[in-house]
Amino acid sequence: MEFTECVKERLALTLKSGLLCAVMLMPATTLAQSPEMVRSDESIDVATAVEAEDTAASSIAASPAEERKVNRLSGHIQRKYRVSEYKARHIVREAIRNAKQYQLDPELILAVIAVESTFRERAVSRVGARGLMQVMPRSHVGKVQEIGGSHQLFDPAKNIRVGSRILVNYLRDHSGNLRRALLKYNGSLGKRSSFPDRVLRVYRDLRQVTVEG
Repeated sequence: MEFTECVKERLALTLKSGLLCAVMLMPATTLAQSPEMVRSDESIDVATAVEAEDTAASSIAASPAEERKVNRLSGHIQRKYRVSEYKARHIVREAIRNAKQYQLDPELILAVIAVESTFRERAVSRVGARGLMQVMPRSHVGKVQEIGGSHQLFDPAKNIRVGSRILVNYLRDHSGNLRRALLKYNGSLGKRSSFPDRVLRVYRDLRQVTVEG
């Protein structure tokens, strides 16, 4: 009996030693990933998660009321500003999306676009304002850097995102006074300017377009 127990102990020790040697001889890459590999895996995981989130967000169908609004506004923009159906619908959808995010009226965002650029996404002013909402890169460096630089202001979605953020910030700065916020947006606060009146006129027209009949 004692002999059997002794044999068992020796066998156990032999097995443990063999396993230890096998582990020690294994390549380091199989025991632990290098920092570069870990970072790479993390990057892939993050990228996959972001892609999945974007796909899920884009797959959410618009409500019937929102779809009617898109149809009415994009149809009006196509006719009045001679914009293609694809471009008009894309701009309207981005205006609605950002309006929800920043608690603005989409018609207000579209009115600013109409007056600032007449829906020309490649528009550049003589002082360097760019894109649909005529964002000044040097006046909003941080926001422009967040989207990848001033050249990204020619992307309608990114331009509308930055322009909407700027507009809502000015509304907060001026206690919700839309006229003063528009003057600030246009760089004409403290000066005589027809900009607010022109935006408000288009805003009223667009609101009328979306009135349910």
